[in-house]
Amino acid sequence: MTNLTEIVRKSRLNRHSRFRFLRRKLKITELNIQLFMACLVGIGAGFASVFFKYVLHQLHYFFFGVLYSWLSTYSIFLLPIIPMIGAVLLIPYSLRYPGEINGYGMPRFLIAVHLRGGLIRTRAILIKIFTAAITISSGGSAGVEGPIVQIGGAIGSSIGRFFMMGTQRLRVLIACGSAAGIAAQFNAPLAGVLFAHEIVMVGGFQLQSFGVIVISSGLATAVNRAYYTSDPVFGFLRYNIDSNYEYGLYILLGLLIGVLAVVFIRMFFKIGDFFANLKINDQLKPIIGAFMVGVLGLVHFDVLGDGYKVLGEVLSSETSMTAGVILLLVFLKMLATSITLGSGNVGGVFGPSLFLGAMIGYVFGWVCQSLFPQLGISPGSYALVGMGAFLAAATHAPMTSIFLLFELTNNYQIIIPIMFASVLGVMVSRKLCPDSLDSMELSRQGINLHSGGESNILNSITVSSVMIKDIETVYEDMTFEEFMRIIPLSRSQYYPVLDRKDNLYGVVSFQDIREILQETGLEHLVIMRELAETELIKLFPHDNLSTAMQKFGIKDIEVIPVVDSSDQEKLLGIIKRKDVIDAYNKAVIMRDLENHQE
Repeated sequence: MTNLTEIVRKSRLNRHSRFRFLRRKLKITELNIQLFMACLVGIGAGFASVFFKYVLHQLHYFFFGVLYSWLSTYSIFLLPIIPMIGAVLLIPYSLRYPGEINGYGMPRFLIAVHLRGGLIRTRAILIKIFTAAITISSGGSAGVEGPIVQIGGAIGSSIGRFFMMGTQRLRVLIACGSAAGIAAQFNAPLAGVLFAHEIVMVGGFQLQSFGVIVISSGLATAVNRAYYTSDPVFGFLRYNIDSNYEYGLYILLGLLIGVLAVVFIRMFFKIGDFFANLKINDQLKPIIGAFMVGVLGLVHFDVLGDGYKVLGEVLSSETSMTAGVILLLVFLKMLATSITLGSGNVGGVFGPSLFLGAMIGYVFGWVCQSLFPQLGISPGSYALVGMGAFLAAATHAPMTSIFLLFELTNNYQIIIPIMFASVLGVMVSRKLCPDSLDSMELSRQGINLHSGGESNILNSITVSSVMIKDIETVYEDMTFEEFMRIIPLSRSQYYPVLDRKDNLYGVVSFQDIREILQETGLEHLVIMRELAETELIKLFPHDNLSTAMQKFGIKDIEVIPVVDSSDQEKLLGIIKRKDVIDAYNKAVIMRDLENHQE
């Protein structure tokens, strides 16, 4: 332990060498250095976004402009082959980088930012670009925003680690890259800034970090506009509200969307659990999921991909689809997105959330238009508000949604409706489901990013990884004399007591037998059943070390038996307080070491 600590100490002494060079040798202030870094990250993320879009367009043309055009000449029912080919192309990546590719990557990204010192490997930039582009362009129902956030974050992490920045500065640069990615994708720099603060920084607002994130977001937007257009991603959208009575309708829309967002969240993780528990080779799961999504595409073609084309038609009220077809599309899109990411294909949920909200809002607006024709309601306006409200309810990020809608419309009239709908949607969503799409997986692992990194280290380690499985046990009918014969040959101080069916009865420690050792003549009369402590505190293998430490403190004990969650009399091992502390210390040291490794 001493040698490991010394390595960490020396690493900390060397980590700021380039940073100090810039400050002392070049006589540059820390603020100017941070601004310089933010500029590098913003420009890098902007060019990465441009390249990502280029790869997407080229692959989409190959899959649907060339390959599907050829297949459809034989039969349109060959459509599922297209997403299946995309899933097959992911296999080399997932084999080469296991655990880094498949599924919805935002939870892993947030863990890397907050629990692993901001270590995101440089290779993640190109890996995410190509794997996400393959899935989405081949028809996988996912969004590009999640991957571009991780791409931008990887750029920020890489630049920060090159200059040997500290952990806190590294996190700020990752937030800069994530904001830049969102800003470049939507031509919406303010939405990028708010996204970084609400989701990547978990609401941790600091004025100094806010400034550099703004710079990075603005530069990425400028780079994107230089290559593409300054127009919003969905074109110039019109929004109008002709009656104050409509505010009440927007309140109802927010409440409805809050409920439907929870439906989507629960469906998303239910389907993910289904694929996780599927007893087949992991490489086959994305292919099966792609086939299922392709079948859904036969029901309605617009369920495939990011859906931005049909989304733009709905927002501009130019769609020819009926309300019934749009409702069907809502259900199909929820299902397709859950299958795509739950089965292990690559992408994000930001885009599908926008799609679902717009479709729900359009149907709601159509119903209101039919019921209240005198109000002059435009379904497209409700689609716009619904789009932002659903995003807010699904991600628990209302400020991002509010500013995104404002930048997409450049119309101040939309502020009050989107505020009502987004905030109410988030309130309903949090009431019914405390976790968002981004935090649900973390909560399942016992991680709460709001509680701080040190607490989350304990939350991220399970009892099963620390418990002692090879333990010495005694039977309840063993006499004290027989027990004393095994003590000289044993190194243990705690002995679980079992009955003859090998069920856990209690625990005996040296403290329990201290009094009987002073007595003579009782060795043949006293049995272990009479000495065992039977009011036991127990742990399960899936519990985390934070739970273990809480239970150690209940009775101030040193050992807790670990039992099967389905049969609490079946002993699996024991866990010691000392081992929990050692595991925590080791995790802290390893986290610090990882901060300095590529």
